[in-house]
Amino acid sequence: MVRCPACKLNPMCHSFSKISEKDGVSNYYTCPAKAILFNDSKGILRHYEMELEDNAYKSWTWTFDCSGFTIAHAAEIQTAIGICKLLKSRHGDSLQCISVINPTWHIHSLLYVIWPFMTDHLRSIIQIENNTKIDARG
Repeated sequence: MVRCPACKLNPMCHSFSKISEKDGVSNYYTCPAKAILFNDSKGILRHYEMELEDNAYKSWTWTFDCSGFTIAHAAEIQTAIGICKLLKSRHGDSLQCISVINPTWHIHSLLYVIWPFMTDHLRSIIQIENNTKIDARG
């Protein structure tokens, strides 16, 4: 069920949705380059919050598809920090894995910038496409 007001009008406004559920674990997918309102920070954060509230704090995984991810997407630092804050205050403890697929150098740069805003738990569950964990501390 789509609750986001913008996405009810046009499903391409934001990109974050539940794509499956297996063994009680919900799987979410996002591809910022597919979102026509990738710079709508307030709307994106509201969209994430509504989607995750529907998950009722069940375990979940997140696939972050970087296909087409550019400097314009990476420049949306406030959105990335807002997502970190949302996950820090709610929903982050139930997140089991963040899979970053089709990574670009832009996503590595963004992760470096937002690293201080992440919890240790979030940092520990980020896996880049080749199944390696990242560490922005050098």
